[in-house]
Amino acid sequence: MSVITSLDSLIERVIREDARKYDLLADTRRMSVVAVEDEEGVPTGGVRLNLDPEDKAYEVETFDLTDHALGQIATDLGIPKKYFDRMREESFPLFKRNVHHWLYEEPNRRLIRARRNEGSIPTGRAWLSDRFRRLDNIEIAKRLLPEFGRLDTEVTFHNAAITEEKFYLRALFPRITGEVKVGDPVQWGVQIRNSEVGSGSFAIESFVMRLQCMNGLVVAKVLSARHVGKRLGEHLTDETIEADDRAFWLAARDELRASVSEAAFETVLRTLRETTEGEKIVAPIAATERLAKTFSLSDGERDAVLLQLAQANDMSRWGALNAITAAAKTLDSFDRQVEMEEIGWSLAELAPKDWSRIAVAA
Repeated sequence: MSVITSLDSLIERVIREDARKYDLLADTRRMSVVAVEDEEGVPTGGVRLNLDPEDKAYEVETFDLTDHALGQIATDLGIPKKYFDRMREESFPLFKRNVHHWLYEEPNRRLIRARRNEGSIPTGRAWLSDRFRRLDNIEIAKRLLPEFGRLDTEVTFHNAAITEEKFYLRALFPRITGEVKVGDPVQWGVQIRNSEVGSGSFAIESFVMRLQCMNGLVVAKVLSARHVGKRLGEHLTDETIEADDRAFWLAARDELRASVSEAAFETVLRTLRETTEGEKIVAPIAATERLAKTFSLSDGERDAVLLQLAQANDMSRWGALNAITAAAKTLDSFDRQVEMEEIGWSLAELAPKDWSRIAVAA
């Protein structure tokens, strides 16, 4: 996992990656799949997509497909993912026959989001509907980053990450700070999340940073917008598309400004203060087992939470949610780290009776 720690580095990365991206819209009947083979001609389980353009002045486009794009194809064609993967790994001729049948018998137009690779075959990053609304990271950099300088409070860049599927940007508001308990301050902030490849919505979310150990907590969505727009190529002028996009980004700007709300922070702070009261964990091992079942933690994540809980020796709900967010920081996947930070907030919002079941688990 590569965390971006400066705004300049983030902007450079976004510009560099944007220059490599391109999109193709095509009929599925002009597509075919081939196996990726090693030097001895043995299939590796990888898949390439060939796209035969309607304009014969252009050559066939070939892409190496990511696991994410392959998952989208499986879903789109109605083939269970487990069977889809087994076919491509164990019987590529059967895989090819199934995929081609549905590409040709139920034709659609699909948007292929691709990335150029220096000296090698381009990567097919995503397989999407022609209604997919392209809200790209470069647009966030151009339209929203300047707005941070216009907010009514001081803003500091915290960090960012660009994974294969998602974009994250986090900023903090240093003047909006409060204590959950004496000597344990938290700071208000905002997270912008996006996916150029259809792996989630664009979202502006409230964010809390525990200053004692810099654990993060994603607490609430200020704005969430699905990447669904008008069908590409259906009598839409560039002017219409530009006006629609302009309206969207103006709304996003307004919601970013609204994210500064001190009233919203006070509401969250009251909820967090309540987690310092109530039932305490009586059996840490049993409690973390119950936490893992409740929030679908892996065995490794469960063990990391138990370790953090034992080290902090805070058996309150506040201690448990901080054990979760501290364990999140040990993960290699930034995507999963954010998911666990959301789990921390879900734990804070549990009804007292549900927390009691975890706390007194034996």
